[in-house]
Amino acid sequence: MATGYKRGAIYSVGFAAGGKLFSLASGLLVAFYFGAGAKTDIYFYLILTAALLNGWLQNVNTSVVVPEFMHLRQKNAYQAAGFANFFLYIYAAAAAALTAVCFLWPARVLGAISSFTAADIAQNLALAALGAAYFGAFFVMTFLVSITESYKHFKIYFLSPLNTLLALLALLIFKSLEAMFAGYILAYLIHIAACLIILAVKDGWHFKPLWPRADKKFAQNFWYMQPNAAAWAALLGAPLFMLSAAAAGIVSALNYARTLADGLLDIFVSRVNNVAKVKITAQSAAQNPREAAQSLLRADKVLTFILAPVCVFTAFFAPDIAQMFFMRGGFSAQDAQNTAAFLRPLILAVPLISLHNNLNNFYAALRLIKEVAPRYFVFALIFIAVFIFAIGRYGAFAYAKVFLVMYAALTLLNFFTLKKFAPYAAYGRHLLYIAKLLTLSAACALAAKYAFGFYQGNVFVKILINGAFFVCLNGLALFVSGDVKNLRRAVWK
Repeated sequence: MATGYKRGAIYSVGFAAGGKLFSLASGLLVAFYFGAGAKTDIYFYLILTAALLNGWLQNVNTSVVVPEFMHLRQKNAYQAAGFANFFLYIYAAAAAALTAVCFLWPARVLGAISSFTAADIAQNLALAALGAAYFGAFFVMTFLVSITESYKHFKIYFLSPLNTLLALLALLIFKSLEAMFAGYILAYLIHIAACLIILAVKDGWHFKPLWPRADKKFAQNFWYMQPNAAAWAALLGAPLFMLSAAAAGIVSALNYARTLADGLLDIFVSRVNNVAKVKITAQSAAQNPREAAQSLLRADKVLTFILAPVCVFTAFFAPDIAQMFFMRGGFSAQDAQNTAAFLRPLILAVPLISLHNNLNNFYAALRLIKEVAPRYFVFALIFIAVFIFAIGRYGAFAYAKVFLVMYAALTLLNFFTLKKFAPYAAYGRHLLYIAKLLTLSAACALAAKYAFGFYQGNVFVKILINGAFFVCLNGLALFVSGDVKNLRRAVWK
């Protein structure tokens, strides 16, 4: 990566790590104060639903709107800013309307989007209303951060820890889930203001919306993206809706597992991919698709080198890790067992999610959305049916297993798609390299588990012993195989 992009990646990962520490601390305190019950189920369901909706809408933004904005900016910066403002004002108005509806009729809205009992909903109406404001602020902030990133203002990441720090402080002071939502909302509003100030001061940003005058390719990609994005939202939302009807504590256990799995996504995957996305899009806009493909592969190698050992080790020792992090206060042994059952498949899916997210950025940069969207739409419809069948037949814990299978199947689909539309990327050979890294880590984790399987004492000591042995063994294997040298080449190119 060029120096500016490397610095951006360092800023992004470093400050995301700080923010994730506050987020993890919040999760630990929620587990300690509230355990896993109906109230935490509703709170986490709203958090997960907001993340799902944000992912759906930001998928459209990062795949179509932001790349088009960057293409327009190369021709006319004033019109590009007006183009972005047009979408910003629509998003802000929609967020305000949704928040107003949820404050006026919280019970009806929560009853419509979940399967929680009427009694549980009635006792948590404030959560439903605050959840809408949380989503609206979160969505607008994420869009503005994407615009700010496109100018390579990577110092915006300095504010990342604030997003979780204020929520943590609110929880410590008020010991209330409603207060946590208020902390998140305040942090997002500060972030929004900072993005607008940076754009105005550094880039002469104006705030006049202009009707989009993009080319035909943008219109095609934008409208082709809508059914695809909606199908993927349904794919991730349908199983979550089904889980809300499960026994109390199941949604909370899923969220505690996702707190650990999503930590890697938030700290490494999304942050490095966001910086790589800017570079890939810039290379594509400069008519250098082969260079963009090389940037894609280098980002994948760096991320997988980091993710493979952590994810595989966590999967092998999921029950112990769930106990180590959460089992205290109101969190029971059954809650820990449920969390571990979700954690193992979810954490193994993380490297595959990384590959897919990075590839989506590549499709967007090359403006291939119209060409690739239909096959991903069909894929989503198939797995909606698979999720519904599996959870209905085998219960809530089938969710995480199907989730892992889905991303494995998606990786194969990505291979054939890229082979057709960008054969110069040599993606098949690249996937074999990724498989090799995962296999090496699995072999080392298995050796650690059996070498020290005799020790069943303190869980902290157990993780420390097994972890130290695993790190040494895996590091030696990567050095001998030449993968450390490959990583250095990927980082410094």
